[in-house]
Amino acid sequence: MPAAGTSRSPAPPAADLVLAFANTHAGGRGEQLKDRDALRDWLKAAGYPDEAATDADAAAAREFRDALQLLMLAHSGEEAASREHVARAEAHLSRVADGAPLCVVVTATGTTLVPVRHGVWGAFGAVLAGVAELDRAGMWRRVKACRNEICHEGFFDRSRNASAVYHGPGCASMVSMRAYRQRKKDAL
Repeated sequence: MPAAGTSRSPAPPAADLVLAFANTHAGGRGEQLKDRDALRDWLKAAGYPDEAATDADAAAAREFRDALQLLMLAHSGEEAASREHVARAEAHLSRVADGAPLCVVVTATGTTLVPVRHGVWGAFGAVLAGVAELDRAGMWRRVKACRNEICHEGFFDRSRNASAVYHGPGCASMVSMRAYRQRKKDAL
């Protein structure tokens, strides 16, 4: 399976916040949204400070992130992203969108979606606006999560034919080696 593309072209700006949010618990990193303090730190770093964020907000952020990450795994062709799981994730994202309204800003050069709310729900809205912008540009399916089960790092697939399923060659090698060892074990 191909790793992430080798093109030097950067991911579109809309992907930055989406990937930063999705990667708050990926790639072997610890949970970055474990409680209100961790969420407050992440929100501040992302430009959506909210000193009133609660542990319940942190739980909502984890659920939102996990639903988003499942769709990104589906983009990678992950078998665990069954139709049923994807449908539940899509329904959850719709519920989040209800609480994170967006406003269309129209200018002479185009339109932009911006969150109406601030803090936690403003950040949620900004992530959803990023997804919408990526989709409008035809690039949402290129935002994927690594299929390596111990990684799931989000990445922007820069490969020419959008076939990357691992965020880098290290994960591709790890999965190949794991499969090789399993075949050897099964042959015994």
